[in-house]
Amino acid sequence: MSGDLFDLLGDIALRFDATGHLTYANLMATELLGDRLTLGAPWRDFMSQVAPRLAEGLPGSVPTAIAKQGHWRGRVKLIDAAGHGEVFMGTIAVDNRVGDAPSGTPSGYFAIFRTLGEARRREHAERELAYRDEFVARLGHELRTPLNAVLGFAQLLELEELERDQRDGIERILTAGRHMQALLDDVLDLARVRTGGVDLDVGPVRVLEVVRGVVDLIQPLADKRGIRRYVQPADDVVALLDRRRLWQVLLNLIGNAVKYGREGGTLRVGVIAKENDRLLIEVADDGPGIEPEQLDRLFRPFERLGAERTGVEGTGLGLALSLALTTAMGGSLSASSRLGAGSTFTLELEAVASGGLAELSAEASPDSPASAVVLHIGADPAAQALVAQALRSRLSAEVVSVSRAAHALDAVHRKQPAVIVLDADLPDAVGTELLHRLGSDPLSALLPKIVLSEDSDPRVHLRLRAAGAHQVAQLPLDVRAFVDAVGDLLRRRSL
Repeated sequence: MSGDLFDLLGDIALRFDATGHLTYANLMATELLGDRLTLGAPWRDFMSQVAPRLAEGLPGSVPTAIAKQGHWRGRVKLIDAAGHGEVFMGTIAVDNRVGDAPSGTPSGYFAIFRTLGEARRREHAERELAYRDEFVARLGHELRTPLNAVLGFAQLLELEELERDQRDGIERILTAGRHMQALLDDVLDLARVRTGGVDLDVGPVRVLEVVRGVVDLIQPLADKRGIRRYVQPADDVVALLDRRRLWQVLLNLIGNAVKYGREGGTLRVGVIAKENDRLLIEVADDGPGIEPEQLDRLFRPFERLGAERTGVEGTGLGLALSLALTTAMGGSLSASSRLGAGSTFTLELEAVASGGLAELSAEASPDSPASAVVLHIGADPAAQALVAQALRSRLSAEVVSVSRAAHALDAVHRKQPAVIVLDADLPDAVGTELLHRLGSDPLSALLPKIVLSEDSDPRVHLRLRAAGAHQVAQLPLDVRAFVDAVGDLLRRRSL
């Protein structure tokens, strides 16, 4: 094991050469024992400072045990840099690696000391977890570069004239590569959240809008399996959350309910506002359920509880990541299940207090004179003219246009629109970035948003929806469908 790997341990690791002189001390040893760790110091001098009793026993028990068994093991009291003593379990063993020592002579000795104190054990465990997550994050970033090349060149090959078996091979490469890409995304997300490196963009979010958006997104899979979907209640609820992260959590929970639920069964999503300014979101299926003894393992990374043998795709990271994200937003995630009856996952989150909800609703009240205003944020004059003409002639709506993302929030507060239409690509921002800005503002966060995008990739649409888009309209624009979508949003806000 190299010195760098020893630094990942939560234990003290030391190495002495064949003559008994200190040649290596790991990071934990340096932190706990301080400047008394002098490389080249003889064993007796070093141990007399940090473990006097062990130094006294050196002529007896330690060398005798090493001669007989190849190692010594026992309890020692180490004195840390502050002069405090703590009991450790120590092991001193012969280093049998090939070295410069004569034949039959050990090349040196390793000494490992593990604390017996509960607080120190917990501290070491947390440190090891942080080191591990940092290692995973770095490894994930390193894997991205070659994976991007694999996927990129595979897509180039896909464009060539190929035989059927060659095309099948390319398709397998792309399928496996995209699965690995999704796995890396989840691993990096989980590592960032667990090390506190995730940035949350918390603001008021209309929860039912997000719930319905996710349910609409999984509709094709639900229809394929004949699963009926129910969202209750019909009244909207506002919560203080990161919209994109809530979307991510609900996509995992609702997606799992559809994937693992009973064929021809039912998916129910309930949104319940509690009296103590808390909010419950329950996702329930009527699938086969989970064994009681398996519930404790449900949120562990890479734990699929045997689902890997069913042919259902998954990485085993979705629930672990959902739990970490929910906790980061100040909420909790729990699960209950009955065999043969189904499973229920419950999110508990912070809602806006009733007074705050009334205030937010008043700011964007559909009864105000500005309720028929539509704000369009787009730089293309032709697109601005098309949107304005279509909405004015068909809906009698007042259309306000701004050409830059920098002017968006000012226009929202001056004009108080009922609906926001924005281009996916603007001169000073991309669509997801602008959606995040709008989502962090108390007024614009509550307004429905339609994004106009030239990209037909469903994954791009998914990212826009997760960032706060209520709908994504494909360019060139289907004017009739676009007008119907805006009209439907205006009617909903007038109810």
